[in-house]
Amino acid sequence: MKRAEIIVVGGGIAGLSAAYHLARSGERVTLLEREPFLASHSSGRNAAIFRLLDLSAGVLDLALRSAQILDGLLPDSQGGWLRRCGMLYLGRTSQPLDPLLALARERKLSHRLFDRKELARLAPELADGDARVGLLAKGDGILDIHAMTSALAAAARAAGAAIRTGASVDEIQARGARAAGVRLAGGETLDADAVVIAAGAWAGRMGAAAGAALPLTPMRRHLALLESKRPISPEKPVVWAIDDEAYYRPESGGVLASPCDEGSFEPCLPPESPAALELLAEKLGRLAPPLAQAGVRRSWACLRTFAPDRALVCGEDPRISQLFWLAGLGGHGMTAGVAAGEVLAALVRGSGHPLAHHFAPARLLAP
Repeated sequence: MKRAEIIVVGGGIAGLSAAYHLARSGERVTLLEREPFLASHSSGRNAAIFRLLDLSAGVLDLALRSAQILDGLLPDSQGGWLRRCGMLYLGRTSQPLDPLLALARERKLSHRLFDRKELARLAPELADGDARVGLLAKGDGILDIHAMTSALAAAARAAGAAIRTGASVDEIQARGARAAGVRLAGGETLDADAVVIAAGAWAGRMGAAAGAALPLTPMRRHLALLESKRPISPEKPVVWAIDDEAYYRPESGGVLASPCDEGSFEPCLPPESPAALELLAEKLGRLAPPLAQAGVRRSWACLRTFAPDRALVCGEDPRISQLFWLAGLGGHGMTAGVAAGEVLAALVRGSGHPLAHHFAPARLLAP
């Protein structure tokens, strides 16, 4: 039986995961990445947080499965892929934490509640802040993104996938209402039996050009590496304020922080906005006052792409057969993307997946 030729467009966590799972199942796969290096955009410019305790549809199941896959690719004996320092969710009252607590109990995830005095002992920078209640999710932590993406690329190649960088796709080509291949920027064409759009912030634009528009919106978010006068131990948890939407964590002897800002932006390497640092200082002033005056070692912006309902988009387009999506991963890409690639591979092979109904592209189209 002739194996299908499948083209995966995009070399971030989504594309690498799709290529890996497709290749290991026996498909012939070519991954095309427009940049000279893999994981150059959203997959390489985020906060590297692994978050099990998430209320979004299907994400917890994907996260647990991603952990299993990554444990196989990067066992602790080889350095591992995750530092399980935990995530400390904060609220001014218990109310915003209640849904997370219910999920932790329902799924039997290791956790602990903290009152205000205990919070100050765990994280002294919170002592004069406005948080009153904390929920520590012990399974969360900090990812080694370079190790993850390198391992996925190596495993995909070992399974037979071809990975081409510097290969910019100008057009997805179709014959009738069926995806048939791609045309590259230099004019080269590649035939395929199926095409997977895993192009991050560019996914929506690429689908629209193929006549399969979906409402995917890239959103700009800022991060900053701060110089803390009082160093925070690298063993301390990530701190995430639910009320005020801000987070910080230890990083490279300083503190990596974000004001969780969000504004729609065109696909690109986004420039920074000075207003984001002002917003970060304002939020840290309420959350962890000693960090509000910290110097900025460096700062940057990244793009996170969302569907209107904030759920992932994974599956075959209902308008063009053999055109598949793995997009709209938003802030879930590094946590759930590895297993999302497995879901995608199952759908390409026609075998289905129990989580697929959460992510079907058809849900985004008007009835």
